[in-house]
Amino acid sequence: MSLLKLALTTLTIWALSIAAAGLGDPADTLLDELAAYDPVASDTGYTAADDFAFWFTSVDGVATAVAGEGRLSDANVRFLGALLAVASSYGSDIAAPISDFFRTRAEDLNGAGTVPIQVVDYDLMATVSGAAPGQLEFSFAPRRVSAALFPVATHAIGAADAPYVIRVFSDFQCPFCANFAANIMPLVAGELLSRDDVRFELHHFPLRGIHPNANVAAEASECVAAEAGEAGFWSFHDALFAQQDRWANLPDPVATFAAIAEELSLPHENLATCLRSGEFSELVEGAYRAASEGLLLTGTPTVFLNGLKVGDYGAVENYLRLMRLSDALASAGEQEKPASEGEEGGAETP
Repeated sequence: MSLLKLALTTLTIWALSIAAAGLGDPADTLLDELAAYDPVASDTGYTAADDFAFWFTSVDGVATAVAGEGRLSDANVRFLGALLAVASSYGSDIAAPISDFFRTRAEDLNGAGTVPIQVVDYDLMATVSGAAPGQLEFSFAPRRVSAALFPVATHAIGAADAPYVIRVFSDFQCPFCANFAANIMPLVAGELLSRDDVRFELHHFPLRGIHPNANVAAEASECVAAEAGEAGFWSFHDALFAQQDRWANLPDPVATFAAIAEELSLPHENLATCLRSGEFSELVEGAYRAASEGLLLTGTPTVFLNGLKVGDYGAVENYLRLMRLSDALASAGEQEKPASEGEEGGAETP
């Protein structure tokens, strides 16, 4: 692999579990998770393992990024894996892959300049130089999606101006999405949507390559919504997921969709005509393209809290941690923003 290609390569690690802490928590909380490595305070931050230096960027009392430097000795490579595992909140599942990556790729990275490496929902910027095993300088921060890349939601619960927006990209034929609807959504609704500052958005993302009936199911939900309104949409939404086995593998599920709507006492007489006419095909296609081409999503459900991807979307604490992280990142942006033309003074400070 050439160094040019290496600079464009991403390291994607699919984690199986989420740790208790991560960026968005106070730095002391992250240090507690690293207690086994006996980190020692220094002038610039902390040291651990084989004189590996690291430090956190904190805003409003929570850690928003971590950076550091040190030789890529075996002890330091192991510690780097542990450090990023804690900072990302993904825990031990990604510690070993990160360590192995630097253990096996340090020679390729050496002299390549600053290389961007994607680690789940975070961006790692790594520079390796010097004699083997190499000296590493790195920074590690959450990847944020610009609000402009998110499509306008067709269906939402909560105030339009809520400061926290949970966006779920979902596929009616996806079994994991069915689990989200049955088990996670009630938890989110009970713990978060009961607040006045949270909005929930549902975005269609039918994975038609593997779920042949997902696209028509999304269109059917829009046909129902057109006649029954938002309450009818959410009722039909829940029923499609709850009865997924009933329609998912049918060669033509339209009659079954109409039957489900009828059983819910929702308008159903025009459902087949609506679907055959393709009245909402453009809407669903636009939602699919926004997810696949705009956001480059590949799976469902994919969940965001504002511009931050939610790794463990089943844990309320993870949403709360990302709320703190989102607030801190926004605060940092305000502090860095220059004064507008005609204003006196420098950067705005809270």
